[in-house]
Amino acid sequence: MESIKRFFRHALLSYKALFSMLDPKNYILVMLLNPLTQMIFFAMLVNYVYGGKWLEGYVASNALLLCVMSSVFGMMSVVMSDRGMGTLPIVMASPVNKGVLFFARSIPHILNGAFTAILGLIFGVLIFGISIPVEAILPLLCIWTISIFSACGLGLILGSCSFWTPSMHLLSNILASSLLLLSGANYSLSVMPSWLSDLAKFFPLTRGVELTKAIVNEGDTSHFLRLMSEEFLLGCIYFAISIVAIRYAEYLARVKGTMEMS
Repeated sequence: MESIKRFFRHALLSYKALFSMLDPKNYILVMLLNPLTQMIFFAMLVNYVYGGKWLEGYVASNALLLCVMSSVFGMMSVVMSDRGMGTLPIVMASPVNKGVLFFARSIPHILNGAFTAILGLIFGVLIFGISIPVEAILPLLCIWTISIFSACGLGLILGSCSFWTPSMHLLSNILASSLLLLSGANYSLSVMPSWLSDLAKFFPLTRGVELTKAIVNEGDTSHFLRLMSEEFLLGCIYFAISIVAIRYAEYLARVKGTMEMS
């Protein structure tokens, strides 16, 4: 029981250490307002292009994509902030299991991503006057939680690069744009080149978007277990790769002397 308490206590303290310097105004502007304006833009765009057909699915899918800010940039900051404050060598030298350590740090970002997505869906319902079936709420919560878990795993892989390079914003923006492009939230993946649609299968959120549209538009849950199992497995693979990547990045940082920012 004590180890479980320590796990969640570390998750809370690491998240507060990252964002305690932000006042509520900055948090609202960066973590809420910016993603919400993105969702409204794409929802209005698809509403115009498709004449309002299946608008509920597009709004819900774009609400899910709001987690990108937390899962990509948030997970990147897990490593980058320690490096910037000079505490990364202490963290890496500690005897604690690194897999458990970084998974604990991802928990608040998963919850924050889910909170942002739910808030985006509420705003979408209020702004566009759509209705979401009550029976779809619980499946959506399951879908979104697992999808955000998978996205955080990919974000942590990106975060491993911050061990040896300070140029992380370019990489994070490329990844965020790739998730937006390959998720299929605003168009069908069938209209994309075959190599891109095949590549999308290895990215998080794609299956979550597919299920979100199917449930909200048609109430279809026939592929729920299969797609969610695939998404959860993908997330586990991402986290496993991220631990290996962090170990290798730590080795490069020691060789190049880049563990701390100059």
